[in-house]
This record gives sequence, C-alpha cells and structure tokens, in this order.
Amino acid sequence: MTALAGWAEVLSPSKALILASVPRGMRRTPDQQLFLRALREDPDVLALRYDGYGNLLRVAQVITWAADWKTMCSRPTIAGICAHTGLSKATVKRWVRWLREHGWLGVVEEGSTVRFRKGTAAGLDDDGMGNRAALWVICVPRDFTPVPTSDTSSDQVKDLSEPPSFSLPEREGTDPTRTREAHCQARRSPRISPAWALHESPRTKRDRLAACDRLRQESNVLRHMTPWYLRWLLRSFLAAGWTPADVLHALDVRPDDSRWTYTWSSAAELRHIPGWVRHRLGAWLDTDGQGLPSRSQRVAAAVAKQRAEQEERRRAWEAMAAAAGVELSPRLSRAEALAPPPIASAVGSHPNDAYRRARAELERRRQEREAEVAAALDPGR
Repeated sequence: MTALAGWAEVLSPSKALILASVPRGMRRTPDQQLFLRALREDPDVLALRYDGYGNLLRVAQVITWAADWKTMCSRPTIAGICAHTGLSKATVKRWVRWLREHGWLGVVEEGSTVRFRKGTAAGLDDDGMGNRAALWVICVPRDFTPVPTSDTSSDQVKDLSEPPSFSLPEREGTDPTRTREAHCQARRSPRISPAWALHESPRTKRDRLAACDRLRQESNVLRHMTPWYLRWLLRSFLAAGWTPADVLHALDVRPDDSRWTYTWSSAAELRHIPGWVRHRLGAWLDTDGQGLPSRSQRVAAAVAKQRAEQEERRRAWEAMAAAAGVELSPRLSRAEALAPPPIASAVGSHPNDAYRRARAELERRRQEREAEVAAALDPGR
C-alpha cells in the first residue's frame, strides 16, 4: 500500500504545488497546441540558429506529447526524448535547461535517484519508489494572446524544422531574380530553327537542336522528349554525320536490313521511351560505342565506288583506243548530255522552199483579216 500511495502522489501532484511551480510572468497553458504556437512565435526562439531552432522545437514537442491533459504536467525521461528526437543526450539536456531558464517549463519535482534519496540498502526508499524523472508544468507567457489565422497545418516535425525569417524584405516587384533573365526576356528570338531539312546532316550544336526538333515533328514517339534531351540522346550519331532521316530509318530497320517488329500500337504503351530509343539505336553501334555508317552514308559510299569504277573503265577504253589509233568522240558533260537539242536543228539551219511558201500564205491571210476589221470600223471609207 505504501508503494501504491507513492505512485499516486507522483502521478497526481496537488494543484497548489503545480501553481506554485509556474515561473513569474508565465501561466499554465490550457492546451498543447497553444504552447507550441507561443514557443514558435517567441522572439528569443526566432533569434536562434536554424539547427538550434529545429532541435528546440523537437524537444518541446516530445515534452508536450507526454503532458497530462488535465494538469498540463509532463514527466518524460531524457532517454525517451533522445529516442523520439534522435538527438544526443547532451543536446536534449541543453534545450531542456533552456526551456527551464526562459520560463517555458516549471519544475514541479526534480528528478532523483535512489542513491541520492534516503532509502534502504535494498535500493528502495521508504515509499517503495525507484528512480524518478523530473516533473514539469508547461507554461506560456501571461500576456500571450493567439492571433487568429487560417493556417490549419498540424504541429508536426516537418512544419517546425525552419523558422520564419524577418531579415529579408518581402519581394513585391516583378523584376527577374538573375541578370540573365532580363536579357532573355528582352530577346524574344526563337532558339530553334523553324525548319530543318530531313536529309541534311547537322554540324553545329544549334543545327543538331533544329534537327532534333524536326525529328519530333516526324515521329510521334520522339515527340514525348524535348529537343535538348533528344540531342543529348543522339549525340554520338549526330556527331558521326547522321541526318534526321537516318535516325528515323535506324528506329525501324536493323543494320542488316531486317525490320524491327512492333508489339504496341501507340507511344502511350511504352514504359520508358528513352530506353526504347536507346535499345533500337544500340544495334547501330560498334564494339567501341561509335555509330556505324548510316543509310545515307552507305548509299553515298556505294555511288562513289560505282563512279570510281566507271572512271577506271573509261580510262581503260581510252588507253586501248589510243593504242589502236582510233579517235573517240569527245565526252560530253552531264549538263550537256541532259540539255534539250536546239529548235534550229529540227528544221535545219536554212529554211527550204516549202517553209517559205507556208510563211507567205500565213502573212497574206493576216493582212486580209486586218483589212476586213478596218473596213468594218470605218463604214464611210
């Protein structure tokens, strides 16, 4: 019965003892939320450093959670506060001492151990109690009146991690934050060329950006990526001289001219579009990670090889003709060969008699028509 009576005394301190423990200029808080709100708005708390502000409110929050709703007294242990906040024992003791020195915690009962209390050799004192944590009453300033606000955020740790700042003025203007923004706003010229040839190879970074924008216009899949990201994704191929048409061809055809199969009907069914593009174009990379010759480059190489073979055969024929003493006709250029023949070559350089008679007949008929028109316009003639 003595031990139970001691526990009852610890858990239920007298009202007079609690009121006597309230520091001067403070009053017992009516609820936990008012205590945390008053602590956040206190000038001394706002003057703390960022980390100290957060640690103080974490410690105060744990103490508030452990308070009794009727008496507003709290008896948390230092080890319990450390476990809930993750702070060290020295840090917790420091901020508990700060709360006590500034009047936010009134000491109803000091913490004590069996060793420093009168007791028996068995480790228990005369009331049957062991070690006891300190008992604090939670207080707020006597003249504190909460300002009505529409903020309904709860007093969570994430809301108490950063104090409000009163040192920086409130920004009311619309001026840009950085100097470069003013130049960017004044310069309204487009950064991407409006049109890029589908079969033209880009050379500069700006050209590659325009080529990627043309790719986005041609492909519904590539349209889901920005031109800048697409330029980074295709950097090795564009640097190798690929054209936008080559990229579109490589997305559909393998290097061995076999076509890819499609198991989806729209781009919305693709889980990761950049990964799909990287997989398709990976077949066009060699062992060193460099791009293979594209379709246009292969065609250009085949045409150049064919022309070299034709030139070699022409020189061989000329050598054989020179050895046999045969004079070959002069070789026409491509423009001369494709030019249409002149009109004079069809009728001859000099007109014949039939042409002269037909021309004279046409001239006579023209003169007769002109005379008839003149007579009709002047009846009195």
